[in-house]
Amino acid sequence: MNRTLVLLGAMLLLCNMSAWAQDDAVAKEDKKFEGTWNVVAMDANGKKMPEEAFADMTFTFKGKTYEQKVGDMLVEAGKQDLDPSKKPMHMDITVSEGDTKGKKQLAIYEWDGADTVKICAADHGDAKRPEKFESKEGARDMVFVLKRKK
Repeated sequence: MNRTLVLLGAMLLLCNMSAWAQDDAVAKEDKKFEGTWNVVAMDANGKKMPEEAFADMTFTFKGKTYEQKVGDMLVEAGKQDLDPSKKPMHMDITVSEGDTKGKKQLAIYEWDGADTVKICAADHGDAKRPEKFESKEGARDMVFVLKRKK
């Protein structure tokens, strides 16, 4: 009986340690995103977008919140939940401001060094998460390449 209780206690401790490790990994990812990022490339509908389409577009991340702006105009704001344990890493976006307020957006992301990140996001409200970093013609997935603003 005592042995069973000790094993049960050890299993519970290991489960809690695993959850703490996951929380720590997520907190580290949130910290990596902190700051303002310029959009340096964008694909939509299977095509590379011209630079004019994203030249003034920025994303600013603070903790679990983000803002997307074009110049000084707020396009969208909300919260992102990251899961770096997935391959590719997952980002779940919940929009709280903008035309798509109240909608969710599923995305994947990958780092290219500390100052560049690629994000492929499904259309707002789409229940299927992208599996690759591509935007196909006729599909609503968008790919953004962000570079940290200096």
